Amino acid sequence: MRGSMTKETPRNSKWMRSYNRALVLRLIRMHQPISRVELAQRTNLTKPTVSNIVSELIADGLVTERELGVSNGGRKPIMLELVATEQYVIGIDATSHRFIGVIADLSGNTIHEVESLGQFDTNDDMIDAVSQLCGELIEATKGVGTIHGIGISVHGMVNPETGVILFAPRFHLHDVELKTHLEERFPYPVFIENDVRALASFELLFGEGVGVDQFFYLYAGEGIGGAYVLGGKLIDGENHITGEVGHMRLDLDGPICSCGNRGCLEALAGEKSLLRDFEVIDPQVQTLTELRSRLASGDEQAIRAYHRAGEYIGIGVLNTIHLLNPKRILLGGPMFERAPGIVEQIKERVAHTALTTASRHTDVKMVPWSEKQGALSAAALATNSVFQTI
Repeated sequence: MRGSMTKETPRNSKWMRSYNRALVLRLIRMHQPISRVELAQRTNLTKPTVSNIVSELIADGLVTERELGVSNGGRKPIMLELVATEQYVIGIDATSHRFIGVIADLSGNTIHEVESLGQFDTNDDMIDAVSQLCGELIEATKGVGTIHGIGISVHGMVNPETGVILFAPRFHLHDVELKTHLEERFPYPVFIENDVRALASFELLFGEGVGVDQFFYLYAGEGIGGAYVLGGKLIDGENHITGEVGHMRLDLDGPICSCGNRGCLEALAGEKSLLRDFEVIDPQVQTLTELRSRLASGDEQAIRAYHRAGEYIGIGVLNTIHLLNPKRILLGGPMFERAPGIVEQIKERVAHTALTTASRHTDVKMVPWSEKQGALSAAALATNSVFQTI
């Protein structure tokens, strides 16, 4: 479609202008440095349309002209790059009572980081705790940059459209209208998302999901969860539970899961389930920190426990491949970092037991993990709003 349209209504004209602007900005981020000519070729927009959009983006401080490109005989093209500095988003990981908040630039780099303990019993208490941390982060950016939005990552069920936390099991809270209250207090758009879907959003923008239009992200830590990206977008589903592989039932007579069912993948292979089983073997091990310490020290029983978990997670990945047939499986979370052998177990299971020859070659990759990954992923929710098409 060309940059101009005939017989547009004002609304259609505004929509197309916003769409083209977002498209150009996204391509600059993905292919920088890039020339105006190449942008016109990739978008199929007219050169004047691209030039006008680029001029607006430069005026808004989002894009800059950097070095000269390679000449093909004429004048060297001027290359365009994203301005990451002084353009910020805020991300808060509220998946536990230990909140981690970051200020990040539009390239996903951490500029400032803070932590706080959120102790609360009611919806209002949680809203106040998140608001307080938001205020602290906003104060740190005064006079040094522009904030484009706030992202919040939450463990549980979330309606990303309304920003309502439908159920936060770790806090025992329901129907927390977090987005509405934050946008009343702060002059920025707010984006609330399930923690694993936020992690997938980060990979979509900055990690192993860049340029991959279909992939599945599987998280393994205390619990197990997943997120599905199709056509370059997170798939939410009718009732906001797409990707919940942790509650895939693998053993009808297995242990009771946090969801109330028996034999879910999370109840068989999440780190909390490993601790439950390990306490029977060695009652002295009472916490996940102690279990992880045993694993790090090479304790054979701990190694066997994580190996057993890897077998179950491998089955979960295999089932996901057979159900969705993704181009890529991304494995993220502290469990893979602490027991990287699980990744090899999963790859072997896929290579030997996937349904077809082609599916046995599904690209399975582990992605980096750190304590602040959740907060950076929450920030990516706001970053994505800057780059996404309508």
